Amino acid sequence: MIPQPGKTRPNALRGQFLCLAAASAALCSARDARAFRMIQSSVTGRTMVGTRVTCDDAGGFAHRNQLAIAWRLNPATQGGEPGVVTALQNSLAAWTAVTPAAYTLSYDGTTNAGFVTDGINTVSWGTGNGCTGGCLAITALVLGPGQVINEADISFNDAFDWNCNGTDYDVQAIAMHELGHSMGIHHTEITKPRNRPTMYASYFGIEGRSLEADDRDALNCAYTRYPPTGAAADLAPGDTPDDPEPASDDSRLASQSLATVVTLRFEMKQPGRVRLEVFDVAGRRVAALVDGMREAGRYEVAWTGDARAGRARRGTYFARLETPAGRSGATVFLGR
Repeated sequence: MIPQPGKTRPNALRGQFLCLAAASAALCSARDARAFRMIQSSVTGRTMVGTRVTCDDAGGFAHRNQLAIAWRLNPATQGGEPGVVTALQNSLAAWTAVTPAAYTLSYDGTTNAGFVTDGINTVSWGTGNGCTGGCLAITALVLGPGQVINEADISFNDAFDWNCNGTDYDVQAIAMHELGHSMGIHHTEITKPRNRPTMYASYFGIEGRSLEADDRDALNCAYTRYPPTGAAADLAPGDTPDDPEPASDDSRLASQSLATVVTLRFEMKQPGRVRLEVFDVAGRRVAALVDGMREAGRYEVAWTGDARAGRARRGTYFARLETPAGRSGATVFLGR
């Protein structure tokens, strides 16, 4: 059980929060591929509790619906120490650099706001806030209907000594991890001792300053399954960005998976350009099934797994349809 998206010291993990001693045997068998997990919550409002789920979980997961996400720093106590602003900016820049996701996490200056629901994404230092004992930092999400993240607040435990010079406890490494939670990403199942993702369950030093493929796949998963408002999502080099509205009932995408064939159906009420593409759970485009002008009418497209890089493997994928009437998506399963 992982009751909250926080960060603890390795020696404090045993018996609390992550129950690492009881879960380690199972986790060690996890494959590196698609080991990232997302935060799922039935709460509407402020929460620090979430279930760890896969990208294609039928219940969905917490996610942002906006591309631009501004953060502010409360400089009280250790938040005002030299280097903290730079550490936070570096962490924001690292998540912003993930592609094809196009989120922009920016530093918006200082604030007097704290670990409260006020519409401001805030990083602050304090004691308590649900982060006690061996907990280094904790993230609270404010969720709206549909698990949309409307706000997130990060509280660093002021009881510890924080540094920006590469010694423990490192502000940038922890900020990277907690910002991942603020985007709906839970702890990864990867347990390898080297090249660990920043969303690894316990603190492991300044190596946590860098994002690994597992971290990037998690953010791209959110971006692909829940395209933010205004997203020109999944663009390959040479594509022309557009900004389709959510699809009307006239252009809903329907899917049917039978053995090795996925059938995708949609209807065009008026002629126009159609783009129908398939993505994996990490947000990578696998195949472009339709890209061009179509007349009004009903269409049916079969996908047997042909992909840009050979054949797609058995598993879950996301299909996305864009027409003049808007954008629509469907989850599909490719068998063998």
